[in-house]
Amino acid sequence: MDLSSEWPDTPDNQERHRRAASRNRPKSNSQKAESVFHDNDGEHEEHEESDCASSGDIKFCSRSEAICAELLKRYVPHFELRHGLTFQVPIGRDTRGNLLAVDFLVDGVLFEYHPVRLFKNRRRYGDFNNKQEYRAYTDAFHSIRRDQREFFLEAVRARLTKNYYGRRRALLDQHPTYRRMELVVATSPEEFYHLILKRFGKNAPRTVERFMAIFEELRVALPG
Repeated sequence: MDLSSEWPDTPDNQERHRRAASRNRPKSNSQKAESVFHDNDGEHEEHEESDCASSGDIKFCSRSEAICAELLKRYVPHFELRHGLTFQVPIGRDTRGNLLAVDFLVDGVLFEYHPVRLFKNRRRYGDFNNKQEYRAYTDAFHSIRRDQREFFLEAVRARLTKNYYGRRRALLDQHPTYRRMELVVATSPEEFYHLILKRFGKNAPRTVERFMAIFEELRVALPG
């Protein structure tokens, strides 16, 4: 299927196209560039009940979270999925009273799997803090040449990742238990493999290519 014919050339759809086309291709290193977005202290919008799906007695807030949980159980010695302790670890509440949590606690390291969200839905503007930031992003996207857009998107992803990590780190720094703990944020399956499984796992796949094949197999096999 020609995805480009299915999706118009907009920032939202180019990002979906990029993710579909490069799913099994290692990501290039993000390149540094000036961003049109400002660092700020905007709070993270935590998972809502409508985002979550159950599998047995465990409720996952995304298919990717369920995949990470399965891989951690499979390859990290002695890792057990214990809600509130090693999984969906509570770290406080936002200004609206919603519970905030980190995805996993692995051998004393807090771990979040958070692919950068560049496109909006009915409830949020991706990982942008507000409508104004999202509009600045789309305006800038349309103002540059096509051959510059991938570089621009990589720069935006790098900035949004940095902002997300900073917000989560700031929350943890206020927590009496977790403020001294390391935080790792993986934005792709490849980063999860290199940053977590290679570090804590045993008998993990020897190559990222084999790992990606297993990740995709689980994406199909696990209930959605």
